[in-house]
Amino acid sequence: MIAPSLPDGYDVAKHVRAGRSDRHVTVGFDQDGTRIPRFLIQFHYQTGADPVRWDAIVRMDHNDTASDGHDVYEEGLHVDVSRREGETVHLQLRHAPLPPNRGVVIRRSAEYLIREGGYFVDVYTGRITPSDPPRWSDGGKSTPTFIPPDRVQGGMSQESPTEDALTLEELSDALADATGTTREEIEHGADELEIAPPSEATVVDE
Repeated sequence: MIAPSLPDGYDVAKHVRAGRSDRHVTVGFDQDGTRIPRFLIQFHYQTGADPVRWDAIVRMDHNDTASDGHDVYEEGLHVDVSRREGETVHLQLRHAPLPPNRGVVIRRSAEYLIREGGYFVDVYTGRITPSDPPRWSDGGKSTPTFIPPDRVQGGMSQESPTEDALTLEELSDALADATGTTREEIEHGADELEIAPPSEATVVDE
């Protein structure tokens, strides 16, 4: 099977398994010593089978090296969600304070896109339309939400489109190497970083 393209122009670029053969994640990041000044995480959806076609329908990014870059530490996490018909939707996510280790942010964001993949596919295909959520009465802290695993469609395998795709645990290892930390630190930090579901995000315009 043809795999989605990796992010271009980054020091490190990886394929990451998304648990279904019609979904895939790619991660790219730059390194400055043990610091990650720029990263891009994309969620790909298979939109054609003959020939195989992948579309990057969701992206999360950070760039503190360019004046026009999106700095998640100043502006917060956001996702850009493409739609098959219509303009791209920009969602500002509600989340806990971001840890200084960008490897943790990348790991948690990749897991987030995989976990919320069904929502993003529904937005892409037009089955749902995001809308502004009500404000939380507790001042912004999200309530832990149980998210059931995706129902795998009939005949849909869990194979990755590329053999060298990493598991989330292997991604943690790569991020630990890049940031001079350990897998345990990356995964513990990711577990601690709460991000509210995209259905509770605020729709914004760029």
